[in-house]
Amino acid sequence: MSRSTLPCLLIALACAPASASAHDTGASSADRPQIAGVRCSGTGNASCPEGEYMRVSGDNLRTATRVVFLGERGRADNRKVAPRSRSPHRVLVQVPTEAPSGRVRVVADPGGRSPAGPEVRVVEGAEEEAQAADGGVFPVRGKSDFGTETNRFGGGRNHRGQDVFATCGTPVAAALPGKVRLAKWQDAAGNYVVVDAADGSSQAYMHLLEPASVGKGDRVDAGDVIGSVGETGRATGCHLHFELWTAPGWYSGGEAIDPLPSLRRWKRAEAA
Repeated sequence: MSRSTLPCLLIALACAPASASAHDTGASSADRPQIAGVRCSGTGNASCPEGEYMRVSGDNLRTATRVVFLGERGRADNRKVAPRSRSPHRVLVQVPTEAPSGRVRVVADPGGRSPAGPEVRVVEGAEEEAQAADGGVFPVRGKSDFGTETNRFGGGRNHRGQDVFATCGTPVAAALPGKVRLAKWQDAAGNYVVVDAADGSSQAYMHLLEPASVGKGDRVDAGDVIGSVGETGRATGCHLHFELWTAPGWYSGGEAIDPLPSLRRWKRAEAA
């Protein structure tokens, strides 16, 4: 190599683009989020109504900052939503309004973007109501009211469910089919029942007027009466405290999710 070409070579090396790793967030390819599957909490599959909760499972998800519904028209119809909760192998999000059907992607910091994952079918409108009528029943079988913000998920006292106010003695039915895990008394919950669905999710019914009419191990269908509205335990006023938990269930590794979208959907379906 001649001495005249050496300066040119040094300049070329100095100006060469840095490797991709020097421009990323510092995460290695091993940190990149990966999606293994998606499942809607209300249906147990990848068909999710707007407003329902969806669980994304996979790897490297603890630092997820958003889940992107990719749609079909490039970026024009993408919808982004921040996680409600996250762990190394799971992200919980609420399906946003007007989210498109299509693949989903997780974006993490650090870690970058996951490859496009499985397809999600977003259900809306009349189809959503029909789905609700087939899969769920509003649990309070009489005139009722949802109360105020304090009575909702995340309200005062780390509220993990939704209160539904009704006259004491109003029948309470199983909202979804499943097997009774617990039917007991607890100082705060009063008379309560926990039902596990086939997909591992759970429903909890609290403050029942009397001990439940079902027992541990009983199988119930949606609409089966399991008790009545009361104010037992630490309760003010006659109401049902209703909780929904993702798999693997109530205080067994699952997560409490806001049941109000499902309750409203079931109530609308009955009124239709």
